[in-house]
Amino acid sequence: SSAHRGFVEGKLKENSLAAFYNAHLKGADMIETDARFTSDGVLIANHNPTAQGFNEKGEAVTYVVADTPAEKICSLILSEDDVWGTQRIPTLEQVLNLAYHTGLDVNIDLKNGYAAAEPVAKTVLKCGMIGRVVYALNGSGMKGIETILAIDPDARFIDLGVGFARTVQAFPERAKRCFCYTNDFSDENVNAIRDYGCLLALISLNENNFESAICKKPDMCEFL
Repeated sequence: SSAHRGFVEGKLKENSLAAFYNAHLKGADMIETDARFTSDGVLIANHNPTAQGFNEKGEAVTYVVADTPAEKICSLILSEDDVWGTQRIPTLEQVLNLAYHTGLDVNIDLKNGYAAAEPVAKTVLKCGMIGRVVYALNGSGMKGIETILAIDPDARFIDLGVGFARTVQAFPERAKRCFCYTNDFSDENVNAIRDYGCLLALISLNENNFESAICKKPDMCEFL
């Protein structure tokens, strides 16, 4: 079970360390997050190309991640102080350190595609998370897989649906390493992924669609 950008409730913000820790408290096996480069080459956990929050004066501000240094982005306040403390945008390294100490696996979406494959894998190695990461390739295909495996030999991979399954059909370890994610739970789509010998990841799950998803016996369930 994977918590998409953490487990968000109350004043918690997605992709925050508090939301990731809350996922651990709720019993998730894995957290999903997004790795994106700042202007000075730091990988931060932020889904969108822009980062929004409040400065120390309480003013709402928006930064373009690729044009802004990490120090400035990570100083943003995401929400008012509460029982979780002041939430800020974390670096990927901070997320991986939290995962290391809580026993969580991590699904990392490479928002910069192939350009992030090597830097993300090296950060995983630095944080002692080898073998505990699923890399969302964002279209990087076999080139991304080969680059990452040279650093993280126990890596697993994930990308979109039947298209990804076709991309890795010649990869002999796809049945152990390659998840195809989809929110289409139809027999036709699920069987097409299975026919390529890949693992099945059903995403965007909630209390309303969980039953229709779990009867497909997915290898990964990702919850909003």
